[in-house]
Amino acid sequence: MKGFIKKTTADKRFWTVLYLLMALMAIVSIYEGIANGLVWSQDFQYDAATALRSGYDPYDMSLSFDEASLPDVPCLKGFYEYYDGLGTPQRMEANQFPSLLYILVPYTLMPYNAARVMWVMTNIICTAVIIWLLKKTFMVQVDERLYPVFMMLMLAGTPWRNQMGVGQHTLFAVAFFLLAVFVAEGGKQEEQEETKPALITPGDVAAGLLLSLSYLKYTVTAPLALYFIYKRKWKAFLISLVPHILLTGVAAAVLKKPYTDMIIKPLKVASALAGEGSIDIGALTKGSPAGLFVTATVMLFLLGMAFLMPKGNDELFISLAALLSLVMTYHRTYDFFIMIIVFGYFATGRMKTAEVIYFITTLAFFFVLRVFHENVISLTLSGALYYACVIAFIVIAFDKVRQS
Repeated sequence: MKGFIKKTTADKRFWTVLYLLMALMAIVSIYEGIANGLVWSQDFQYDAATALRSGYDPYDMSLSFDEASLPDVPCLKGFYEYYDGLGTPQRMEANQFPSLLYILVPYTLMPYNAARVMWVMTNIICTAVIIWLLKKTFMVQVDERLYPVFMMLMLAGTPWRNQMGVGQHTLFAVAFFLLAVFVAEGGKQEEQEETKPALITPGDVAAGLLLSLSYLKYTVTAPLALYFIYKRKWKAFLISLVPHILLTGVAAAVLKKPYTDMIIKPLKVASALAGEGSIDIGALTKGSPAGLFVTATVMLFLLGMAFLMPKGNDELFISLAALLSLVMTYHRTYDFFIMIIVFGYFATGRMKTAEVIYFITTLAFFFVLRVFHENVISLTLSGALYYACVIAFIVIAFDKVRQS
């Protein structure tokens, strides 16, 4: 059997047919994703960012939303009128911290129709950045012929397409996270840090600011950001927090509200969605407070791994963080396109049996769930496979720590 596979993959016709098939699937998915994004993009949070920029508290508006009594903000009214016209009325759900909403402020300086197009263009650019940088960071060891297949698989899958369609923030966040990693690990920085005084370099500042922007989807990138602790990139990590500390203060001053409100209120809005995910802990516990305890435990576990895991396990750590990030907090399946990152670990030649199971799991989330409209049975089976993969990575991570 192995001889047959080796002979088949050595044939150029095999790769030609595979590329053509994957390219066709990816092109169809890209077209549908962009077309849907140009019409919908309902998760963009243009309304919440517009309210904050205009001096209104988007969290109070979210907690007691009433479209009939919206403040007289032209762009805000245009936003809701647009969706009313489509027959899908929207309500404000400002579950982002104010420092994150400020990232979206440039888009609020234009009418929603233009902003929606600009956000789709932004997500297209971010997709290109992800494709460019994954090969330079966490998928370095993936075969040159196979890498395009993985990227086309990502583009062809339902999660990426739905990201584009609903205007989510994960593509933006992951792109800036990868940019931060690329900048932080550029050149001979690690060797230089060992011989030079511990000064803050332009690279530290650039990486920190890029990482700061990646927190726009913090439920994904906060766990991933622990990679900087694992790599001992303390300065970049700490710098990434500074803009959010300062901008939270700015929002508190503008809205004339306590600083703590700018942290607590977004979490209150987010808690209303805790039980509405796909296979995450919140969905499994139906939004129970017990889910918060599990989330905190998982985050502490990842933090512990960041300190304890020996060097040389970059792909393992980022794979573990990516897999856990999708189940430790509220997520719908449109965020699961980041599952593609884990194939970078399998390319190192480890866990070959698990690779087959993981590939099947990826296909389930990328294609099968859509066929069955994410019904209970399909989600249960896919979720079971996913958690089996998570457990396998946790066991491997513990083993690496034990052997160090």
